[in-house]
Amino acid sequence: MKYIDYRNIKEFYTIAEVCHLFEMDKKELQYYSEKYKIPPEQNQDGIYGFPKVKFCKLHNFIYKEQKYGASSAPQAQRKDPWA
Repeated sequence: MKYIDYRNIKEFYTIAEVCHLFEMDKKELQYYSEKYKIPPEQNQDGIYGFPKVKFCKLHNFIYKEQKYGASSAPQAQRKDPWA
């Protein structure tokens, strides 16, 4: 997955546009969308896709998973940032 500069993105991306930007097919996008509980929404024109906030959130999760691995460190072994 390539880096995407969130400052220069649109307010809404269709599923096809997200597939293109994330370089994956619909099945793979559906898998990640369900895995991270970030479902597509309908816009005012009735088109399914991802608003800017959900697009960024989904991209961030996938980017980190692909870059650092699905479980770089189990939750219990991570340092407590509040300690």
